Amino acid sequence: MHKNLPIILIIFLAVVFSGCTGSETSKITAVEVVRFDRANQDLDAKIVDIKLEPDDIIAGEKVIAKLDLANTGSEKIITETVDIKAKVKSLDDSIANIYLKTMSDEKKSRYIEPIKFETEIEPGTIKTVSASFNTIKEMEGRSLAGIFEITITLTVNGQKTEARVLPVTLKSGTPRVFTSAPTPTPTPTPAAALAMIPPDPKITQTAIPKPTPEPTPYIALSPTGKNTTIFVKDDRYYPSDITIEAGDMVLWVNKVDSDYTLVELDKKIPDMVLRARNSYTFSTTGEYRIGLYFKPMRGEPRILTINVRHNASQ
Repeated sequence: MHKNLPIILIIFLAVVFSGCTGSETSKITAVEVVRFDRANQDLDAKIVDIKLEPDDIIAGEKVIAKLDLANTGSEKIITETVDIKAKVKSLDDSIANIYLKTMSDEKKSRYIEPIKFETEIEPGTIKTVSASFNTIKEMEGRSLAGIFEITITLTVNGQKTEARVLPVTLKSGTPRVFTSAPTPTPTPTPAAALAMIPPDPKITQTAIPKPTPEPTPYIALSPTGKNTTIFVKDDRYYPSDITIEAGDMVLWVNKVDSDYTLVELDKKIPDMVLRARNSYTFSTTGEYRIGLYFKPMRGEPRILTINVRHNASQ
């Protein structure tokens, strides 16, 4: 067994990522989503999707990553920073894997130099940033094929918003070199075909239908005095879909000891921390989609849909 194996693993983790641009990719599913408390509630962003190319990575290959970032706040995003932590979970090499089990999480993990971007993202829009990382085939004769846990943390305008944890598998085999397909050369139009085109073709104009205007929201000038209670238990809403009138109040009651954060996905209302109970009066008509966030959290949040109407009971 090689005594240098811990150093080998840390060297690999230290060079696994370097910034670059990418192309078409394959989807990677996050195993955990972590949301951070924000001092500036108007500034928020989410990692909508993470894709890698290729999806069957062989140790030693260059891999291109794309991150789809959504501005879910009301403030314009002008800078993004992606911090990456790589952690070895298991190696295919049996001897290396046995020694790996004796190492602490600290020795199996490595924080990578942050990758910075200056992509402007307006509120309510999604932009893609690209990066690439180089994998290593082997060290000291030991294959580095195996399973790695990658934590990608997003910071926008200096405020940390979200982290995604996902597995990356490096397979054994001969590394491949991927090249972009060449752009096809246009085929010249034969002179005989050009002669068949009328010198003054008739252009038919098609009228473009006007879009149906959105209805003007109704705003209740005073509360109706009506209340609807939503219970939160086992990380779910009970019920999860309600219809109320403009001016009605919704009361959330937390039935467990853990705290939750209620986030309206379109930022129509402020975020709320739910400890025991909280309430909000919905004075403006429309549809509200409220996500249920908590720590630790895996996957996407449960959604409460609130349809606020004018005179909904009539």
